[in-house]
Amino acid sequence: MPPDAHHRYLNLPVDYTDGSSGRFRAFYVLSPNFNPKGPVVFFLTDGQMELVGPEMDLSFFDEQLPGVSYVLIGHRGHSPTLFPEVYPNGKLDLRRAMNLYGSWQRVEDIECVRQDMVAAKLLPSDGRIMVFGASGAGVLAQQYLHRYGEHVTRTLLAATGAPDLARQHGWTYARNFVELDPEAAASLSEIARLENGTRASLAYMVFQLGRQGQSGLATLHKIIHGELSHNPLPYAWYQLRPSLSWALRRTLLSLPAADAAKVRMYELLGSDLQRAASSYGYDIPLYLWSREVLRNFLHQHAPLPNLQLDRSRYRGEVLVIAGKDDVVFSPAIGKAIALAYSRAFFLLVRGGHRLELDHEYQRAVRRAFFLHGLQARDTASLLDSPPPAPAEERGQPQ
Repeated sequence: MPPDAHHRYLNLPVDYTDGSSGRFRAFYVLSPNFNPKGPVVFFLTDGQMELVGPEMDLSFFDEQLPGVSYVLIGHRGHSPTLFPEVYPNGKLDLRRAMNLYGSWQRVEDIECVRQDMVAAKLLPSDGRIMVFGASGAGVLAQQYLHRYGEHVTRTLLAATGAPDLARQHGWTYARNFVELDPEAAASLSEIARLENGTRASLAYMVFQLGRQGQSGLATLHKIIHGELSHNPLPYAWYQLRPSLSWALRRTLLSLPAADAAKVRMYELLGSDLQRAASSYGYDIPLYLWSREVLRNFLHQHAPLPNLQLDRSRYRGEVLVIAGKDDVVFSPAIGKAIALAYSRAFFLLVRGGHRLELDHEYQRAVRRAFFLHGLQARDTASLLDSPPPAPAEERGQPQ
């Protein structure tokens, strides 16, 4: 990826807390029709999202933010920026990995990119940006606002959560499956009773199908019915799909290239998993299979970062979008996030974690929000008339 008008390199500290740690070669990418004179969105990814690399396809990002200038930032710990410092003697050092691949280092990387763009006159004269983060990157966006919110005018948080707010409310970080599909949850509990235990492979399948929304849940009901009817064929058939294969996922997550992903998973899930390592079953499928992936982190009690955030100081606009059928995050945590910011709007839409429904509507919302803000007539009209969803779940947080 040679440097050009859209691909830029810079040298960043390996460890912002240690001036002697040296530097690594980082990069960021500007959208194809990037305009430095207009609003610019930092499209964030976190350690779990290996989406930004030297030979990536920008069509996915263009579809998310049509007609909006955006920036993508390579992630420390993802190819091609794995750090040999976290592998002394050829083995992963969990403490070093949690530090050097951690999200607070990532926050500093993001700010350094912003400063580099200011110096290169690639941002408006005030140097301010807008931020878009979904899922775990939505938490990262909140972390950036906590530390550098004065540089951000608008933030869109989609299908995301907040470990600190969940803890304050007595909730788990991830959604309880019974809230999403009580019938399937009861059947899964019956399977666990009959088998006298749980299977990480089935939990992984439940989680991945749940991420697909109602279509995935319909498939899950077929599999569960087969399991309860002593017919293993549906489960065996769907397990052949790479996206649903626990064996494949476990193998991929055992590679060094996945260490940054596991660091971020542990940052977000570790507190819950440590508190009740043996109590989660199919009620929170993400925890059941993640516990297997993060076994070393849990066994060694790897240190967790402080994710207690001060949202009260941020004065920019925030739009929080939640999927009614999201298997990962409940709409309740989306509401709690919106309530924590002074100028926020909560929008509930149809669909699951991928917000797979009503693409045109959601693209229009993102474009209107980033270009014009919450108070603009076009934005307000879109927010007030989403495709059908429970009316009581929409609107300004009370």
